Amino acid sequence: MTIPASLNGFYASPVSVNTETKWIIAVVGRDILLADGSRMAKNPLIDSDATDSLGFFCQRKITLGQWLSRDCEVWDLMPEVTATEGFSLVGLRDLLTVAGEEIFSLACRAVQLLDWQDKHRFCGSCGEPNQATAKEHAMTCHKCNINNYPRISPCVIVLVTRGDHCLLARNASWPTNRFGALAGYLEAGESAEQALHREVFEEVGVEIDNIRYVGSQSWPYPGQLMLGFIANAVTDEIKVDGIEIAEANWFRYDQLPGNTAPPGIMAGRLIQYYVEQATLAFR
Repeated sequence: MTIPASLNGFYASPVSVNTETKWIIAVVGRDILLADGSRMAKNPLIDSDATDSLGFFCQRKITLGQWLSRDCEVWDLMPEVTATEGFSLVGLRDLLTVAGEEIFSLACRAVQLLDWQDKHRFCGSCGEPNQATAKEHAMTCHKCNINNYPRISPCVIVLVTRGDHCLLARNASWPTNRFGALAGYLEAGESAEQALHREVFEEVGVEIDNIRYVGSQSWPYPGQLMLGFIANAVTDEIKVDGIEIAEANWFRYDQLPGNTAPPGIMAGRLIQYYVEQATLAFR
């Protein structure tokens, strides 16, 4: 199967094309099993030829699509598999530090689909068991003729800027000196732009304008789609809510705090984008 270059190697599909060998993403709970001591070490993709020792522990399989023209599946494995030699377990967040963005997104899809099936085993209308369909990722109640699809919760995340400074905040649950961009869920009936205005004002008391879309990222905690933006500050006085945000400050682009989001996630990508633009404009 030929995959368009614009998809960066991955074609999302519930249908297998029956390639001779497959890529397997092995999941235990919400953690990823990595193959040790091979050229694929620190990469969640395991060649199906190397999965003989894992088959016994497999509870279910879901086709994710195709990766580099080969079928790709997620295997849901029993916890006992961790005693198998030649493999090690890594948290999904930790995978960010050892895999590229495309591979991380693929692992995110694997975990999200398993989580979705677990939470939609029964029909929310009549309570009868749902059945997985073969031609699409849907859990179907045949009695009610209702399809349940993987839930995607849109979130907005924004880096607010003021000339050569940007606003970074520390969530109340984060350690001291860890800062990132502002983010929040869309409420029912809101546009992304409306959610941005509301979230920024609620969390730090700042009004914004000139909102520009930068990009998006799948974020499986449990099933968000992060929509990333840059915006300009209209007001600059910060009033943190003291509930979700513990502290927030304006930082010059070349004097950012030492512990900010890595560029592999949307918050880090927004910061990197702003720093690159500010360096050209203000150096």
